[in-house]
Amino acid sequence: MHELKETALLETAREAPILDTAKRQQLMDGARRVFLEHGFDGASVGDIVRAAGISKGTLYAYFPSKEKLFETLVFEDKRKQAEVVCLLDESDEDIVRVLTKLGTSLVDMLGKPEHLALVRIVIGAAGKFPEIGRAFYEAGPRYGIDRLAQYLRKMTEKGVLNVPDAELGARQFLALCKAGCHVQLLLSCMDAPSQQEIDETVKSAVAMFLKAYGV
Repeated sequence: MHELKETALLETAREAPILDTAKRQQLMDGARRVFLEHGFDGASVGDIVRAAGISKGTLYAYFPSKEKLFETLVFEDKRKQAEVVCLLDESDEDIVRVLTKLGTSLVDMLGKPEHLALVRIVIGAAGKFPEIGRAFYEAGPRYGIDRLAQYLRKMTEKGVLNVPDAELGARQFLALCKAGCHVQLLLSCMDAPSQQEIDETVKSAVAMFLKAYGV
């Protein structure tokens, strides 16, 4: 089911560029600044077009509403971020190295101010507009789970790991990496973790994962 939802979101993201790629990027850049500064509810279409230097007519030529604009922005930005975080060498059988690299990238990203700001805005908007929350999930967390699960399946087939349910294993590892800081960061209860804290968190997550699924 999630593949169908992601396909629909990708199709939405690809509709506007046929008009003018440069103008669309100008719109997205302006909208991003406004949403991050004012939040979803506080950002008006007027604010967005002024920040982007375009007309309302141009905005509506690309997107039918502020909601659809934000949904597409969330999906595209989160997917680009996820593709960087989830760079996995599926031929690398050094499990510790692969998981450590992934976990370190993930925890480092969790502490970025722009990431935290976007997550808070999405959470605030998702109750009224669930498609915005879905766009964030499909582009980011779901993508990461799928990429890691694919790697875990291959390593299990090679006998390097023993992960009966690759998707569950992927969820568990990613949750272990986030366990030490994610909620606290979202609630502004702590500063971004230091490199030492990131290293310790990821090292512990890898050790726990391999204790459960190593061979």
